[in-house]
Amino acid sequence: MKSMIKELLFATIIVSVVMVVINLVSCASAPAPSETTPVVSEESKKAPKKEYGKTEFMEDVGVALEKQGNEEALKLFETKLPKKLANDTDILFVKAAINFGAAKYDEADSICSEVLAQDETHADALSLKAQIAKMRGDKAAYKSQIDKILAKDSMDPQANIARADDFYSKKNYGQAKRHYAIALKREPNNIEALDGVGRCEYYLENDDSAKEYFNSILKIDPKNANAYLYLGKIAYANNEYKIASDNAKKALEISPDNYQYNMEYGMYERCLGHFKVAEDCWTKAISIDPSYFLAYAYRAGLYDEQDMFSKAYTDYLKVIELNPKYYYAYESLGVIALHENQWETARKAFMKCAEFNKNNISYPLMVTYCYYMEKNDAQAQKYSNDVLRKMPNKNSIEYTMLRLFHDKKGERPVPQKIASLQNGNVKGKMYYYLGLFYDMFGGREFADEYYAKVVTMNSPMFFEYRLAEWRVKDKKTANGK
Repeated sequence: MKSMIKELLFATIIVSVVMVVINLVSCASAPAPSETTPVVSEESKKAPKKEYGKTEFMEDVGVALEKQGNEEALKLFETKLPKKLANDTDILFVKAAINFGAAKYDEADSICSEVLAQDETHADALSLKAQIAKMRGDKAAYKSQIDKILAKDSMDPQANIARADDFYSKKNYGQAKRHYAIALKREPNNIEALDGVGRCEYYLENDDSAKEYFNSILKIDPKNANAYLYLGKIAYANNEYKIASDNAKKALEISPDNYQYNMEYGMYERCLGHFKVAEDCWTKAISIDPSYFLAYAYRAGLYDEQDMFSKAYTDYLKVIELNPKYYYAYESLGVIALHENQWETARKAFMKCAEFNKNNISYPLMVTYCYYMEKNDAQAQKYSNDVLRKMPNKNSIEYTMLRLFHDKKGERPVPQKIASLQNGNVKGKMYYYLGLFYDMFGGREFADEYYAKVVTMNSPMFFEYRLAEWRVKDKKTANGK
């Protein structure tokens, strides 16, 4: 979407350049105005009509371009252009620019080459040739053209912005900032360069400087939505959620159908506890681009947080459909499936998680558990055995716990081994799985004891904490508490 906007923007700029060239040529060729009214003689009235030349042709092209569009303007080069002007560099460049505006990149490129054959330093032709290479996706040619422009004029604003954009795309924000700043030396109000420096300062965590640049943009263009967007991002990074939300709302008022603005506003509103507003924003983002996964993921998390399991489940499935490599969705889907006792769905989700993160023992433990709950003990033991054979440290608590699940016995020394762990998250996870072991193979009283240990840790940095909470809650409900 952004690339399309940039292409249209450049096409608009090209039209402006064409009009400027046309006006310059017209002004240069037109006779100087006289302060007195000339006396027209009879002889002059009989004088032959003025020859149709460069000025008249450029004016006709300008009118056609403005009122009828690219194609009609191009027809004039075949029907009205005097032969003696066929190689005029001004006219050739205008023709190239109009072809570019019509997305006829081959024709535009060929004509630019004609111009440069006559004048190898023709700045406009070099710039246009660079944009053609960019539209074609020819990175080498694009870089070559920018190099030529900068070799001719190291301060050229658009070339420096182009070079800055390249550094920015590679996350080299220091070099990008330097080139955007060079562009500003000649054009201090260039919004594209101001925005570029502001973004670089944001990613370099120079928040005060970034704010100055985005506020300076708003002084020039009070309806610059992107400036409000980044002012919101800066506020959010500093935990100023209300300020972040206010800025994102202003961006949305300017451009209500922008996917990113809806995503950001929803995120800030969620931080403020305004869940319905956040949900509406992400639902709007989905309507704008239903093929992109992120809004579904955000909305699923919101539903999940509010225990709206059915809606969360549906959204997580959509996330996986649209982005099969987004493994966090598999984990969340697996957790909800466990809550709903959908063992096969949960198992497949955790198997996917294990593919993405082979070092997290939680996933093999969960897969093994799900196989047992599916009454498929043989597959549970085969799967866990395959994992155990590949584990390098046979003395680790992770190996011990999976071995326990595989063997269905041998739990006696495990509680002491868990109690000696220094890492709180690992300790909590292992207490949960010990409780799950007792849940599977008898001893619900012991299971509840270990679930309670997990919950009293009050450190939900692992998904098993939530599962332990549900178990404890179920017990209280069953006891009528």
